[in-house]
Amino acid sequence: QYPRIIIHRHKNPDGDALGAQMGLKQILTDNYPDKQILAVGDMTPRYAFMVTSPLDDVADEDYEGALAIVLDTSAKALISDDRYTTATATARIDHHVFCETITENEITDTSFESCCGMIAAMAMECEWKVSPDAAKSLYTGMITDSGRFRYDSTSAQTFRLASFLMEQKFDTTDIYQNL
Repeated sequence: QYPRIIIHRHKNPDGDALGAQMGLKQILTDNYPDKQILAVGDMTPRYAFMVTSPLDDVADEDYEGALAIVLDTSAKALISDDRYTTATATARIDHHVFCETITENEITDTSFESCCGMIAAMAMECEWKVSPDAAKSLYTGMITDSGRFRYDSTSAQTFRLASFLMEQKFDTTDIYQNL
């Protein structure tokens, strides 16, 4: 219901935080072309290959009437850019153990290996169009937060979601070479 959605994540982003942010931005842009979708936060050179478009310059007044979504963050102090609190509405999507309430609407689920996995599951459930760029971003975040599918958090669900993302044509060799 909001004309503008501003996506936040934690400071010093890892592959999951950046992949979730870039993947969700692309998915929302592709499925809701009438909305303005923005992504804010600091950047790290290590994961620059994941960013298909630069992070957005967001003015303070852009938060008026907007929905701010915080991704992959369990504590307020970790959020890159605290202006999310000035948005008209706020929501969080996170896979970490719940530490504190951050937003008005909280979606937390520790059964996922990554925030990217949660967004992939949402995309599949909502039957959203997922572009190759969005799929690559989400897949990369799943790889980094699952230790390349080796950590205990990796489950059958992880592989179902990875398979869903791989239905899009993107180069997994490129991801592994950059990592």
